[in-house]
Amino acid sequence: MDEYEEFRNLARTLVGHLQAKGNAKKTVSHEGLTIEGWVVDPGRSYHSESQYSSAPGDWKEVWGNNDEIILNTDGELYSYSWGSKESGHPVVTERHASLTRLQAKDLVGRDGAPFHSYTEKLKRLRWS
Repeated sequence: MDEYEEFRNLARTLVGHLQAKGNAKKTVSHEGLTIEGWVVDPGRSYHSESQYSSAPGDWKEVWGNNDEIILNTDGELYSYSWGSKESGHPVVTERHASLTRLQAKDLVGRDGAPFHSYTEKLKRLRWS
């Protein structure tokens, strides 16, 4: 069995454990795809506010979260990112989101053995 198959087995086994334990799940939907699972990594939140001038409506506020990693109930990992931007007068709101199933190449990591980083995150999730 190769490293990726070992990693996938760990994820599937963990799903069974989390379901039996009744751990709270998160549901995310985007463009007709809905997943339900557990947050492995909360990602990186961001927020910025800009005032361009004292003129009414000359401002911008941006917030969101990048790369929240979710273990779906089918044992697959997904990356979920979302954000919003508001500006102007009247206020205009723009929203964006993405939900992507992660492939082996996305999970390999840069340090340590292949899949080491996500393997450790999955192992910690069992105890959360």
